[in-house]
Amino acid sequence: MRKPDFATSSLGLLVTAVILLQAAAIFAGPTLPYHPASGGRQGMPAATATAMQAPQAGAVMTAAKIRHPGALPRVRLFTGAVDAPLPGTVTSVRRSHEARQLFDRAGYDLEAVRAGESDVPRLYLAQVPNDLRKLREVEERKSIFIKTVLPLILRVNEEIAEDRSRLLSLDARLKAGAVPGPAELRWLHSLAVAYGLEATEDDILPDLAALLLRVDEIPVALALAQSIEESGWGTSRFAREGNALYGQYAWRESAGLKPIGSGADTAHVVRSFDRVIDAAAAYSLNLNTHPAYRDFRAARAKLRAAGKPLDAEALAGHLLRYSERGTDYVRTLRIIIRANRLDELQQASLASGMVVAAAEEAPARRGES
Repeated sequence: MRKPDFATSSLGLLVTAVILLQAAAIFAGPTLPYHPASGGRQGMPAATATAMQAPQAGAVMTAAKIRHPGALPRVRLFTGAVDAPLPGTVTSVRRSHEARQLFDRAGYDLEAVRAGESDVPRLYLAQVPNDLRKLREVEERKSIFIKTVLPLILRVNEEIAEDRSRLLSLDARLKAGAVPGPAELRWLHSLAVAYGLEATEDDILPDLAALLLRVDEIPVALALAQSIEESGWGTSRFAREGNALYGQYAWRESAGLKPIGSGADTAHVVRSFDRVIDAAAAYSLNLNTHPAYRDFRAARAKLRAAGKPLDAEALAGHLLRYSERGTDYVRTLRIIIRANRLDELQQASLASGMVVAAAEEAPARRGES
């Protein structure tokens, strides 16, 4: 048999190397903390990055199934092996049928999640599918919307919980007489600034008790209910064109969308976001920092102190100032929670080890329909 010449051998080695690199890119990748995008309309502080658990065998198999079908948009998969910020979201999912395919292939079943039989896949969509308003089946529209928003709310809460756990640990150590190191002090001060608290010139540390009131999760059922009410199940113009699910105001015209029919003297716009997860993070920070929601934070702290779960319906009663409708708004939120069994999603958690992130392509214009 003739021995392969040098060129043939080199080509074979090159092909082998490319295959190995492609396999490594699919089954190993960065840790996926969520960082709000810098610049533009964001202006939110980045959350603390922490490593994810190693993927379970089942999760890798699920990821592999999602990677290859031709009917799905191009995505890259990551399993949490290397530190890096979240590279993006599934920007290529723009239509309801694409989202439905993705959810089905990932085995994303809301009834199983409600029953505690399944975790929520880490499927982060950049935008709510912009054709939801055209779906005739109401239950299908609701299902796609909840499946889109739930992982984002859970991811934001997950990061808040990580910061809160670290903060509680540091607080306990300080009460026991420990002295924080320089890295801990830097982290603590950056967290305090992010949550609107700063140490005075006479203080070495921010007020940890005040910070613990703010660094806490928003009940999943409440966050879902408000996104439903404020965006009309993702069908409003603000949701479709600006990823605005929570009706937050801004006072710079470039920061959002003007309500149709508003006069030239209207001072506010509805704040827009590059990604839906940025809207969820901004909403959470709003409830955790704004003076209007001080009673909400105090009520949440009482539930924590009593060792009770965060009751979405009870805490909704402290959001009277979120809307001009006041008590009617609170009543509507409670109806939404009950009618859609959102309280059954309160204990939902994200699956470890599998994330679907963005393909390397530019996102579509938000107004596209």
